[in-house]
Amino acid sequence: MDLDDRRRSRRSALLGAGSLVLTTVVMIVVLLGVDLGDEPAPDTLAPTTVAPTTTDLVPDTSPAIDYTPTEPPVTPAKPTTTTITPTTIPLDQRIVVASPAGITAVIGSSSESIDSGSWAVAISSGDGSIIAQHVWPGYGQPGDTAIYRIADNVASTLVAPSDPANEWIRLHDVIDEAGSVRVLYSVKSGTGFDVATEELLLLNISTGTTQSLGVIGGWEDGPGRLSIGGNLIVGETFSQIDRGPFIRRRDGTNIDPGSFGLATTYADCSVCPRTFAIDETGSNLVWVEDDLLVVMNVDTGERVTEVRLVEGLGRDIDTLEISGETVIVNAHDRNTGVLGRPYLYGFDGTSARLPVEGSATFAR
Repeated sequence: MDLDDRRRSRRSALLGAGSLVLTTVVMIVVLLGVDLGDEPAPDTLAPTTVAPTTTDLVPDTSPAIDYTPTEPPVTPAKPTTTTITPTTIPLDQRIVVASPAGITAVIGSSSESIDSGSWAVAISSGDGSIIAQHVWPGYGQPGDTAIYRIADNVASTLVAPSDPANEWIRLHDVIDEAGSVRVLYSVKSGTGFDVATEELLLLNISTGTTQSLGVIGGWEDGPGRLSIGGNLIVGETFSQIDRGPFIRRRDGTNIDPGSFGLATTYADCSVCPRTFAIDETGSNLVWVEDDLLVVMNVDTGERVTEVRLVEGLGRDIDTLEISGETVIVNAHDRNTGVLGRPYLYGFDGTSARLPVEGSATFAR
């Protein structure tokens, strides 16, 4: 092989080696590009939503139940006005409805006017009289906060604030025990953060004696309407933006809400349990979870029934009342902001609406 042939052979070898090196570098860069491209960019905009849960606590006499609320719908549903014909709801129960137009007693399809004044709360007692209040106040809200007893179409003062400018009374419930009518109410007093207080009291109409059931609120915290049944007092308590179940015995000792699968407090949540009430025997606890009505047996901790409400109704509920196997749902009209015609729901899901507007209660 002459000199020129050897030079051509060396040039070909160098070119081949260079091509191999270049090819290898390109492949490495390509592989690096693929690896880098597969790594997703961190998501710094999408928040993580964690559903609230409750601690599984075992009570002395009831099994614990875990509760995890579901996520609320993206678009709030509007309530409908469909009236479902009842089949099993006992319509022979006496129901009293209070409104700015007066007090009306309803039994089945018939109704009777009891009083033409403006009333916020009216409850039929076991002796046939009506325990009522014109205004259900907040702090400093003007109006007559005395509690009245209406018998034979005559209203007489039962409880009145001793200092109307610095004391407000709230009627909660009435219960008849062995022929003795008792009135559950609270007295809010004081207008300062450090001195404001709310005391819960139970009046025995027959004897005229009053029993203190303890302090239940202050300036920025306190309950909504409470109900009494057996040895239990049940309702919902509020503290700024938080709310939660109020469940205690008459001696003032609190019952852990975890006994019923409930949290102690809930923040702003449309599907979290709210609007709690107890029946007159203290057997069944009722509340709502958005548009789901829940009834739980107090002794067993088991859910007796779950009833689907009219769509959107759950977010407008003012109060619940329960007696036997029927629940009254008092709700505001979303368009007007005033109380509409109350609903009746049976444990089997049947429902009906009362013929008058206002806040309805069962005879106690």
